[in-house]
Amino acid sequence: MKYHHALVPLLLAVALVACKSGGAAASRAASLDQEIQLAPRQQAVFEPHGLTVEFVRVVEDSRCPTDLTCVWAGEVKVQLSTRIDVAAAEQHEITAGQHATVGEFQLFVVKVEPERVSTREISADEYRVTLKASTSK
Repeated sequence: MKYHHALVPLLLAVALVACKSGGAAASRAASLDQEIQLAPRQQAVFEPHGLTVEFVRVVEDSRCPTDLTCVWAGEVKVQLSTRIDVAAAEQHEITAGQHATVGEFQLFVVKVEPERVSTREISADEYRVTLKASTSK
């Protein structure tokens, strides 16, 4: 009976480590020609097309804060990791409002949130990217 009490904390620790999100990216089902929003390290899986897109990180965010007036609007660039079927993953840096060609697909970065404000920094985990994938045929 003593051993059962000693195993409970160990099993709880193992369960917590297994649930930690440091491993594989979380996946979400997605459809072509429809927008999907992803958090960092989250994947969109476009079945049955075999396309997987992961939002890796924001590479650059020089957008003008919404509470200021700027001469230049700036831009935000994201890094995405893409894979078609079992092919090796490819890295892409795409500026919001632009697209990249991935095999037979066009991957469009619709927007990146949150908007910048001058009074606070945006942490990496706060960013969300809205994507849209379509066939280029």
